[in-house]
Amino acid sequence: MRRFLIAVAALLTAASFAAPSFAQLATPKLSPAQTFVRDLSSAGQFEIQSSYIALQKTDNEDVRQFARKMVEDHSAADAKLKDTLKQANIKEPTVTIDERRMQELDYLKVADRDFDRQYIQQQRKAHRDTVKLLENYIQRGDNAELKQFATNLLPTIKQHLEMADNLKPKESARR
Repeated sequence: MRRFLIAVAALLTAASFAAPSFAQLATPKLSPAQTFVRDLSSAGQFEIQSSYIALQKTDNEDVRQFARKMVEDHSAADAKLKDTLKQANIKEPTVTIDERRMQELDYLKVADRDFDRQYIQQQRKAHRDTVKLLENYIQRGDNAELKQFATNLLPTIKQHLEMADNLKPKESARR
């Protein structure tokens, strides 16, 4: 009897690893277009939120001007994306900022002396990632309207990356 119970317990344990979780069953599969939109929107929201933090914390006028431009351009891109989704008849996916980027935002909120350096570093990485995302969708995307949107947005994001690469951190007066 004891061997039977051990065998049943082992079988149930193995089955639990093989079966998809309830969350996986409840989450609808996104199309490639929706995945692209979710990832691009998440990146844009990170840019906007991190730039709002920069506007509150930095004493560096160059960083402040860059942050203003990020809020303005990424907000405009988000609005254009929503219009494109309507034209393409694509349902807008739920957008959240991923855990890694949330940790980066949390770090920016508490950063003092190294704020500018950290913000600039995050902006460089975020824009490199977004350039790759756009280029990949332009090459492999499955929706013509979104491919055109990505093609139109790419020069702006490349300009942002160049601007971020040219930013120089100054030690903030805040301690």
